[in-house]
Amino acid sequence: MRETMWSVELADDYNDDTFNGTYEECVEYCKNMEYSIGNDCRLAKILVENGCVIETLEIVDEIE
Repeated sequence: MRETMWSVELADDYNDDTFNGTYEECVEYCKNMEYSIGNDCRLAKILVENGCVIETLEIVDEIE
């Protein structure tokens, strides 16, 4: 089964999925961890199948 979710990726190499959840959960996680989206991390909308990321659908480097 395929599903989409959001991921917090840290700015060092953007290869990690530090936290996964809804967009709102990822934004809240960044606030709680004091990560600045666009400086310390970015958000990635990902397509997941059987627990594996198969595609990145969207990248968010800043929020308003």
